[in-house]
Amino acid sequence: MGISTVGCIGAGLIGQGWATVFALKCKQVILQDTSQERLSLSVKKIRQNLEFMEKNELIDTGVAEQAVATIHTTMDISEAVQSADYVQESVPDDYALKTKIFGSMDDHAPKHAILASSASGLKITQIQETVKNPGRCLLAHPCLPVHLIPCVEISGGEQTDPETVDTAKNFMEYLGKSPVVLNHEVSGHIVNRLQAALLREAMDLVDKGVASAEDVDKAFRLGIGIRDPIMGPLLRAHLAGNGIENFFQSYAQSYTYRYESMASWTSIPPSAAKTVVKSVQRMDIVQNKDLEEFKNYRDEMIVKILKII
Repeated sequence: MGISTVGCIGAGLIGQGWATVFALKCKQVILQDTSQERLSLSVKKIRQNLEFMEKNELIDTGVAEQAVATIHTTMDISEAVQSADYVQESVPDDYALKTKIFGSMDDHAPKHAILASSASGLKITQIQETVKNPGRCLLAHPCLPVHLIPCVEISGGEQTDPETVDTAKNFMEYLGKSPVVLNHEVSGHIVNRLQAALLREAMDLVDKGVASAEDVDKAFRLGIGIRDPIMGPLLRAHLAGNGIENFFQSYAQSYTYRYESMASWTSIPPSAAKTVVKSVQRMDIVQNKDLEEFKNYRDEMIVKILKII
């Protein structure tokens, strides 16, 4: 793999996760943000990520310290990208901000460098419009926590060179990720669109008083959630129908009844937000664990699932 130096623009939660992943495989990682305090806190978090992976035998003993040593910090974008083979931008989802940063990345990165965005809901076509070398720009969207979840969504824009997509896909595989490539752009890509549909129905069920947030989440966790790590919704339909063709023949009418009564709103109703907040705040785990404790619990459970699958 010809990518050895990586620039990370943005040292927030997503940038920290990416830097953790890159540090394990690359010779040099340059982490950039606008605050030295934020950079220091980010390096501390990256070290914790790596130590967590080492503790849970996802990486060998001693690798964490070696990986941290590859990370350098700067508040200067040009310094972060000037020797990079690959650049991963992870700033907030705002077209104006991202196009400005991509312009700076494009001006200072070597001509061969790939410029990737972590955007969760934006399209790379609009981001690449203002750069001089749009062919090297693409989307590489991870799932949180970035250093643990394998999936990365890759999408080119209207001006992205196919070779750029191929190289990024190979790089992600080299990093140990499991990339999926979109044939064309769509807002929210694949993962967030599936999450959005599921979350809308979950919120609507709580808002309509069908069940509490506790029981809606329990139904997911102990129902479809158990099989989710081993199969997706389309394979599940194939198995449920004893063949995908038979699924449509057997369940089409049943699904019509469901779809007719499901939520179809395109913005979250204030009443639903208010009801869901109250119901979530009454959940046992929310009352008994703070957010940091819950994140640690989540990560420990993810490790166990990863080891199984």
